Amino acid sequence: MQTKAQQFKIQGNEAFQNQKYQEAIQFYSQAIAEDNTESVFFSNRAICYYNLKRYQEACNDATEALELDEKNIKAHMIAGQSICMLAKERQESSKIDTGIQRILKARTLCAGQKKSEYEKDIDDKINKAKKLKWFIQQEEEKIKNQEIVQQLQELVKNDVKLTQHEKQITLAQIDKYITNEKPKLEIPEYLQCHITKKLLIDPYTTEIGYSYEKSVLFKINPLIQDPFTNKPINPQIIYPNINLKQAASEFLAQNPWAYDYNGDQSYKDIEI
Repeated sequence: MQTKAQQFKIQGNEAFQNQKYQEAIQFYSQAIAEDNTESVFFSNRAICYYNLKRYQEACNDATEALELDEKNIKAHMIAGQSICMLAKERQESSKIDTGIQRILKARTLCAGQKKSEYEKDIDDKINKAKKLKWFIQQEEEKIKNQEIVQQLQELVKNDVKLTQHEKQITLAQIDKYITNEKPKLEIPEYLQCHITKKLLIDPYTTEIGYSYEKSVLFKINPLIQDPFTNKPINPQIIYPNINLKQAASEFLAQNPWAYDYNGDQSYKDIEI
């Protein structure tokens, strides 16, 4: 027989499935009021808060869930995601590593609990968190450079030993050598999916020799032509390219910005 708390949880789950997150929060809160020892009640409510972008409340609930059950995979994920999103709001790249460690803990627990179906989603979140950290660090560096420029400009302007002409020359040199231009970001062509032009994560290669992201390639039905060349191919001769996957993985480790990258992105666009 279901307890009253479990009945509230079921109602919360139904509301969640219908994306009625505020309603789901109310049901999970009622479940917690009946029984505050169930980790899943807190982690379920945390997910609702997260979807409503109420990251601090999500983090608080996820932390409570982990105090009740350290092996709660979803709680580790939401805690990590919330920490990263709070760091994004505050532009604090140093806090993102803590969030990544939480998400990595969820990845480790998947193996022990034989829940490999979560692994791809977790890897996606880890890569996005690392990408977010890189972009915020660029913003921090930009702000730092702006402060240096302003300090140097003030020093030059207030230097009584310089003539007005010398000040103008010196200020022009400061503007020339200290800039806030974006770094040039390019993914090598051989590491790009020939359909999306994005960095390959799980590359598959046709008999023609061109490589594509697995999830993109196998959406094509019927797959009887190479998507890039339109030449006929045998769908039975499409193989995972292990060497290319390793090369792309090594590039991503050095260039976290490259994950699902497009040229107009900033840290504000990244959701985990």
